Amino acid sequence: MCTFYLTALAAAALATTTATALATPFTAYTTTVHLRDGKQAVCAVNEPHSTQSPGAQTLSTVERNEAQIDATARLRRHLGNKNRYPSPATAPLVNCT
Repeated sequence: MCTFYLTALAAAALATTTATALATPFTAYTTTVHLRDGKQAVCAVNEPHSTQSPGAQTLSTVERNEAQIDATARLRRHLGNKNRYPSPATAPLVNCT
């Protein structure tokens, strides 16, 4: 009886770990985005936080939103992706400057 419960507990732990690993965004990249107003923005997608370079331009909210949408387009093109995109577990971390 005890063995059954330990086996069930181990299986549940393995399933939780696997589901968490599958939901973690694996794709990390940096891309240059060309905005409608002629500006360029450099966006880091799923990269560790970096400090903003001293000469980096400040983007308005509208420009930042446009840059983030364009920068994450690559993630939305993955065929066979069965995840509900985005969810709290799969939403990308995007930093545009």
